[in-house]
Amino acid sequence: MTETYTLNELAVALGKSVPYLRQLQLQIKAEPPRKKQDRWPESYVHFMRRAVALRMFQVPLDDIAELFQKERKILELLHFDAMTESPFWFLAVGDVVVRTDRHLLLTGHDLGFSVSAGAIQCNLDFRERNPELFGGREMGEDVRRVLDLYLKLLRKVDERVRNERPVLLDALEWVGDGLMR
Repeated sequence: MTETYTLNELAVALGKSVPYLRQLQLQIKAEPPRKKQDRWPESYVHFMRRAVALRMFQVPLDDIAELFQKERKILELLHFDAMTESPFWFLAVGDVVVRTDRHLLLTGHDLGFSVSAGAIQCNLDFRERNPELFGGREMGEDVRRVLDLYLKLLRKVDERVRNERPVLLDALEWVGDGLMR
């Protein structure tokens, strides 16, 4: 059985206060529908850890929210949402130890193909869906198009992180083990 976390336990695991965490969840729209219990799986901790890290690099909340929205859209277009009924369907199981160009940044999913490559391996969709008046392609919904938009935003975020990294490393060196010795 996987470990689950209350909001307070989630905040402790992330080293942030509950108000900070709630604000981050709301601003990036990262709180799945809640049922009776207010418990998040361990994979959610890994997801939020990535979001908190991006904030440490001064990545704007709007960019993090947009990355998350695009990742969910990619996963929906590849039918990952059909694999489970969990409200946390968009999260990869476990933490991504080695991040490759096959993994989505926030959700951690290994897509099975390079995000920047032309070939796409789609998952089978076994779930019954309500019929649409028009197909996804007719409505302009194409996974390659969404991946291209995702990559453009990912490059922007990557540039921000690379620019902030020396500043953060300098700050860490300056404070050492703390300000009070």
